Amino acid sequence: MTTSQKINDNIKPMQDQQTDEINLLDYLKIINKHRLLILIIFVVAVTATAIISLIMTPIYEAKAVITPATQQKEISPMAGLAAQFGIATPAFSSATEIINLLNSNILREKIIKVYNLLPLFFEKGSLDKKTENEKIWAGLNYLKGALKVNFKQKENIIELSMQFKDPQKSAEIINYTLTELTNHMSSEAKRVADTNRKSLEALLITTADPLIKAKIYNMIAQQIEQSAMSEVKENFAFKIIDPPRAPDKRIKPRRRQMVMISAVTSIFAGIFIAFFKEYIDKTRKV
Repeated sequence: MTTSQKINDNIKPMQDQQTDEINLLDYLKIINKHRLLILIIFVVAVTATAIISLIMTPIYEAKAVITPATQQKEISPMAGLAAQFGIATPAFSSATEIINLLNSNILREKIIKVYNLLPLFFEKGSLDKKTENEKIWAGLNYLKGALKVNFKQKENIIELSMQFKDPQKSAEIINYTLTELTNHMSSEAKRVADTNRKSLEALLITTADPLIKAKIYNMIAQQIEQSAMSEVKENFAFKIIDPPRAPDKRIKPRRRQMVMISAVTSIFAGIFIAFFKEYIDKTRKV
């Protein structure tokens, strides 16, 4: 490599560096030239966001934590016999069953109707032109967005949360939900147990074998016990680990976060508009 080539190779990086510095300086000049425009966009955006955040309705979130009742089901030789006769043996609730019920429209419709929640969810007169079915669907859609179910599998707990503008009402709605969940699960368990008992009693009449009769008597006793347990209700299907309480702080709107995001976004938007304006001005001159 000749000496002149080496000199050219050394000069080229220096020229590129100078070009980069010139480009950066040009960018800074454009920003400085339109600094008033950028400042106006920043002030307007931040002020508007602050005003909107103050106008927005505060939203509160109440929470409750429950866990499925941990009752051991005895494995009995009669379980196979019951299955042969089409009899459902007593089964205790699982987390999956509780979660599915909490998310079901059947349970939520009960809550809406029993506690008359539609006037609480919607402004007076907003549902006047809707049919009863449409009103119920409006309530279900509202609960779908506000009432959340979160299952933490590792701890085997279910977290139920309700977001609402009234902190006291948010806690009350969770209480309504837990009450109706208990009522639904206990009544369903009682219905199944009573149906099984009647089937077993009918089967008892047609059975001549004394050994089979003795086993059927035992299964009838199990169904009677299951029916009695379901009527107690307390801790029948689940236990309340942490009952709902009216929250003391809102979760929405997050005013500080909204203003900070607005400030950063408005600066970038202002710089973009400044470069775009500069481009338009140069295009017109050409």
